[in-house]
Amino acid sequence: MSEVPARENFALLPHGTESLMYIVLIPFAAVFLYGLYLKLSEYGIEALRAIARDPVTWIRNVMRYAVAQRRIVRELGPGLMHLGLSYGILALFIGTVLVAIDFDLFERFGGKLLEGAAYLAFEATLDLFGLFLLYGLLVGLARHYAGVKRLRNRLEYYSYLYGLLFIGVTGYLLEGIRLHVTQVPWSSYSFIGNSVSVALASMGLERGWLSQVYGWVWWSHAVVAFGLVAALPFTNLLHSVVAVFYSGLSHTAPRFPTVANTPFKLQELDESAEIKVGFRKVTELSWYQKMGLDACTDCGRCEAVCPAFAAGTPLSPRMVVQKLREELWASRRRGPRDVFEDGVLTYEELFACTTCGACVEACPVTISPLEYIIEARRALTFEGRLEKRAVEVLTSLGRTGNMYGLPPSSREDAVAELRALGAKTVDENPEAEYVYWLGCLASFDPRARNIAKKMVEIMTGCGLNFAILGPVESCTGVEARRIGEEGRFQELAYANVEVLKPLNGKKVVTHCPHCFQALKNEYREFGLELEVIHHSVLLGRLVREGRLKAREALSVTLHDSCYLARHNGIVDEPREALAGLDLREMNRRGRWTFCCGGGGGNYWYEVKRVKRESVQRIEEALSTGAEVVVSECPFCLAMLEDAVRVMGLEGRLKVRDISELF
Repeated sequence: MSEVPARENFALLPHGTESLMYIVLIPFAAVFLYGLYLKLSEYGIEALRAIARDPVTWIRNVMRYAVAQRRIVRELGPGLMHLGLSYGILALFIGTVLVAIDFDLFERFGGKLLEGAAYLAFEATLDLFGLFLLYGLLVGLARHYAGVKRLRNRLEYYSYLYGLLFIGVTGYLLEGIRLHVTQVPWSSYSFIGNSVSVALASMGLERGWLSQVYGWVWWSHAVVAFGLVAALPFTNLLHSVVAVFYSGLSHTAPRFPTVANTPFKLQELDESAEIKVGFRKVTELSWYQKMGLDACTDCGRCEAVCPAFAAGTPLSPRMVVQKLREELWASRRRGPRDVFEDGVLTYEELFACTTCGACVEACPVTISPLEYIIEARRALTFEGRLEKRAVEVLTSLGRTGNMYGLPPSSREDAVAELRALGAKTVDENPEAEYVYWLGCLASFDPRARNIAKKMVEIMTGCGLNFAILGPVESCTGVEARRIGEEGRFQELAYANVEVLKPLNGKKVVTHCPHCFQALKNEYREFGLELEVIHHSVLLGRLVREGRLKAREALSVTLHDSCYLARHNGIVDEPREALAGLDLREMNRRGRWTFCCGGGGGNYWYEVKRVKRESVQRIEEALSTGAEVVVSECPFCLAMLEDAVRVMGLEGRLKVRDISELF
């Protein structure tokens, strides 16, 4: 025996085992490569091209989401479990590759890779990461058996969890038998294997018999490992590879962040061109969207934070992705089918979505279920397959320029009321620094108009040089886009862009987060670059500068708007506006806020719910003991006030827009 520590490949195995192993490996490798081919043919080349376009960003995102697993470790228990699993598997895979290189390359030419100090470090490292793997597997199995709600108990998942557990346990057993039989002086570096070896010695087992057992255990270990590798492209295990590449592309692929892409541009369309929006067959999805389906881990985090799911609707963002994933695989076997006619996706689940983005925020690999939902909605809308109320609001928007269906003169009445308070139009005050965008709710809804009146009062009192657009303002169309009516949205977008372009660098203020989202982000594709300020941000600045303070000391709790906190990262500024008040935070706040239920068009039509999101939110607000629920959004204001009325809490809890505190 050599005095230099070295890896002894195929120890205790009969001569020729290595050749037989490769023969046995061939069918497993063929199945794996075939499955890999099926996946790469769908998105492999396009993914490589996307990576090549911006490799630096891709690497940065991979480090953030795949290596550091920042989103996974937000939940410490499940996060540590996944870290143990992923890094345990990765380390053992790298170890297997190094052993193959050592045997098939170095030893063939009379050298040795795994020897000396490097080999001892190799053994200790693999033993350590093997423990990480076992920890992750045992915790994962315990969570399944404990009945964690968001986990699905599928035979597939138990199969590879137990398969990996078998590999981990037999790996330590093989190491223990080898060390017990060979009695190498450096066995202590393999600290787990050495412990197994000591246990075997204490049992008095004969070394010759253990050498025979070693062969059976070795082959069972190898066959299970080969089987898992072969199954990888065909099971949810595929996410362990695809998610790494996909998460790196999350901000480099051609799509609109968190919502959906722009399928066409009206002004660039040829009149004779055939317009196709959305998808009816899963094969019509883009390469990136197909890749997202395979990246899904089925962890259920999106489902756990989905307000529509919590409200008892048929929608589960997890199941939207999983059903499409299964449909994509099945389409190769029997051809693509219509996802609506065959019940893969239903109208009720698609239109229950509030587009709040909670699922996107929660996804550990940055998948956006909203992409699939919006694209599916577009297909239904394009074919006129909407329910009656949705058709009515879109028809009203096309006929009157607002979803209320009210005449344009109602907008003029709102402008007149604000002018009576001292507001001037841009024509009357062309030197204005700020332009206040009213939005449809403040123009047509008396309750929301109080927000506009209060903002005019505040801006006037603080000496801001501002103006309003006047009757030329129109609906941004963003709600139509969320429903799936892309054409109507773009008609309004182009019209508004022409109105807003002459503002020449003025700052646009809006109290509606949905208008804010459209003007600041979604109009960029149509040629508009504006500095858009939400009124909560402006109020925060005025409070910080000492130019504004709350009227009275109140205990308040802030309901963060999804379109501010999650879609645009505006979290601290509204809290700066509430400085000096007794702010009592709800558990779900900031980027983890809980939707009021009014987004995604749900404000305009009825979707059956067991327990409305707004009611759940008011219950959460009540638990803080606050006197006032503060809103930053007219949609949220209306939904939460309605919940207070339904719950009979008018005398106990008030709902106010943030501007109404000053």
